[in-house]
Amino acid sequence: MNKKNKRLLFAAVVISIIAYRFFSPSVSSSLNVENKIRGLELKLDSLYHEIEQVEEEISLLHRQRRGSIQAGQGMFQVLDDMGIPNAMSLKIVNALRDTVELLNFRVGEEFNVLMDPDDSTRVEQFSYSPNPAVVHQLIDDGGGELLYTRIDHPTTIHYRLYEDTLTQGSSLDQALRFMGIPSTMIGVVNGVLLCKIPFRTHARAGDRFRILLKEEFFEDSIRIDGKVLYAYYSGVRTGTHEAFRYEDFDPKSTYTAHYTEDGEALIYSGLRYPLDRLHISSPYGMRRHPITGQRTMHWGVDYRAPTGTPIYAVAEGVVVKSTYDNVNGHYVAVRHSDNYTSYYLHMHRRSVRRGQRVNSRQVIGSVGSTGRSTGPHLHFGFKRPNGRWMDPLQKRMIATPKLEGDKLARFLEQVAQTRGILDSLMSSDAPEIIAMDNN
Repeated sequence: MNKKNKRLLFAAVVISIIAYRFFSPSVSSSLNVENKIRGLELKLDSLYHEIEQVEEEISLLHRQRRGSIQAGQGMFQVLDDMGIPNAMSLKIVNALRDTVELLNFRVGEEFNVLMDPDDSTRVEQFSYSPNPAVVHQLIDDGGGELLYTRIDHPTTIHYRLYEDTLTQGSSLDQALRFMGIPSTMIGVVNGVLLCKIPFRTHARAGDRFRILLKEEFFEDSIRIDGKVLYAYYSGVRTGTHEAFRYEDFDPKSTYTAHYTEDGEALIYSGLRYPLDRLHISSPYGMRRHPITGQRTMHWGVDYRAPTGTPIYAVAEGVVVKSTYDNVNGHYVAVRHSDNYTSYYLHMHRRSVRRGQRVNSRQVIGSVGSTGRSTGPHLHFGFKRPNGRWMDPLQKRMIATPKLEGDKLARFLEQVAQTRGILDSLMSSDAPEIIAMDNN
């Protein structure tokens, strides 16, 4: 309601009150008239207050804008859909860049923006909550700069210990799922331990495992975060292995991951397969050579596939060989970050050159039968840094180096803290420790 309409409403009410007072048929009821007038005046004040509240709410609704992350979208796209000018979007991104991981937004997460009432292109306030306990907020300082504030609501930390023994026919993955551990953390446990243990060939019934989780809850019931602090596996064939989570100084650091107690990284790079469909025609090991007929060592794995089938790099790396000889035919070798080298032999065609950097699952050639070959197939091999061949099916990729210096010192402090929690849980009957977070 505008000011003119307010004044007209007020005048009408006042005229009604005066008319009632001076034209009342009964003078003796003047006291009742005064009371009624006061009542009408109070109602009028209340009406004005309600009108002002409604107008404020309407104004606020016009200033508010809300958007949510859709599949395949980034922050700029969402802000653009919300009608935020590009220059303003850039200010928001730059103000958040140092504290918020802008690549980790999940589908459905919301952005809330409050526009300036006098300038529809200017953001007065921005907020984003990755979970109910945390709010990332930007507020205009009055001069056009956006000031960042992080609001942390109190949470409760639960430390839970899970341990058991593998039974006949079961796997670590199945055992963890049966215990009710969330799928995301099961994936972390598997990825960490795969760096050291070839479960497919070495896991046995009777192997022992122990997992320590740190879970964070808001209002004691809403789970907002979970981390694998510790993983342990021990078996006759696998040996004994431990993994500890390290939290770096910088919350966005890529060093935040799992390591052995001496600081060796346990970041499984996700070694991919070289073909979309795998049909092993000849495994790694001693065999009778199909051409010479002699019993010789087969230094790789043969995958049967039709000519022209795409061949992929199994991990990121640099092409160190892309050539042809009479034995291997067309072949490619890729050196990876851990100095292991993968080999792809008997190609029909090569798609990369020496010195080229390739990504995991990048096409590097196609299946063929060149060189000494009896039919179309891929011979896939792996060499250790010392130049010795190994069974490709046993290869585990590690993506980062060992911790050193200040990072190693910080890590060892965290290892001691984790062992303290483990000792407390293992020496008591309680399956968990509950503590308040100190946000």
